[in-house]
Amino acid sequence: MNWDSFIRKNRPVCVAYESLRWGLHRLYPRREQTPVWYGFDKRPQDTERETLPLNGQWHHIARPLYRREHIFYNLQNALRVNPKLKGFAFVFFMGIGDYLYTTPVLEALKKQFPQVPFYAYVGKDFDRNNSPLVGKLLEENPHFEKVFYFKGARHPLIWKNYDYSQVLQDAPQDFLVIPVYYDYGVHIAHRVASLFETFNLPVPAQIPAPKMYFPQEAAPVVKDYLTQVRARAKGKKGLIFLQLDSRGSNYTYPHMKDLVEGLARQGYFVLSVTKGGPLQHPDYLEIDIKKLAINQTWQLLSLLKAEFALYVIAVNSVFWAASAGLDLPNLGLQHWIDKKVHNLWYPNIEVVTDYFYPLLPKEKQISAPPESYTRHNKKIIDYKPDWVIKWFTETFEK
Repeated sequence: MNWDSFIRKNRPVCVAYESLRWGLHRLYPRREQTPVWYGFDKRPQDTERETLPLNGQWHHIARPLYRREHIFYNLQNALRVNPKLKGFAFVFFMGIGDYLYTTPVLEALKKQFPQVPFYAYVGKDFDRNNSPLVGKLLEENPHFEKVFYFKGARHPLIWKNYDYSQVLQDAPQDFLVIPVYYDYGVHIAHRVASLFETFNLPVPAQIPAPKMYFPQEAAPVVKDYLTQVRARAKGKKGLIFLQLDSRGSNYTYPHMKDLVEGLARQGYFVLSVTKGGPLQHPDYLEIDIKKLAINQTWQLLSLLKAEFALYVIAVNSVFWAASAGLDLPNLGLQHWIDKKVHNLWYPNIEVVTDYFYPLLPKEKQISAPPESYTRHNKKIIDYKPDWVIKWFTETFEK
């Protein structure tokens, strides 16, 4: 076992090592020259000259990042100074929701570099950072010519230091290897804004919603679900889609049955990707995620939106971003205190919360009194079904 592998597999050693490395870096900062296409904690200025050798090391980031360090790109510089540059190899080690936040930036980059081949490299294993399902979404993204999968490993402390060394071996010669990074914190206005800044793009005045890409012809399984919902939801007030589980917080809402039955009594047909609902209820359909891929679920919702009034109730997870991409009203249940939540928010989301977030619009927050929830554990709360229904009807049935 080499030193790097040992550190990764021993979190206490890793924390001590990275803290020491960061501390020494702060105490004794060294002069460090980087290629003109990236900079550590600084934006590379436009230039047409490169003083470093244009060798294999030039095409990828030279070292792991320190704690709290960020990286900024200037891909235009790379093309100016290196006439042999053939393409961009973007590296993804993130979840599905994380990927959705990148889509407006990827679209803007392709507009800026329409003749440059875009390859995607996606971690092939599920872990706390990565979902290989991101690769399936990238296969639908028209801005990428090819999608590959690599064997990687998460860093136990610094997510940006994911092991993507296999990509350095596999990427074509003279392709830049570009890990897709963003900053995420209280000081960040929005994750999408951070991505635009990272890639040296002007930040739009209004944060753009995620871009969704679907095949022209829906798959048979999507058509089958569409037929079922059309028949069973006929005459209802509308449809309510539920996503009440979160991989990131290891949470599943415990009152699915009561919530579904209450929403049905209000005159709605309910769909869900979260298990636990009343499967035999005539006004309920649980989507089998083993049959319907995530992008097919989104395509189903986009098709249903054209025929029904469609709403979302979701905890803070992938469907916050997806609902924005589909432009669906969302009652967002913030089930734990996250002072960085403004990084993930879009205007279509009405946030139910037991904590006031000063960086979210006040008018977009629904205050949850103590009697409206019970404690799931020390960190997470469970909203009572009757209160969720009350907030939904008061918000969306005006």
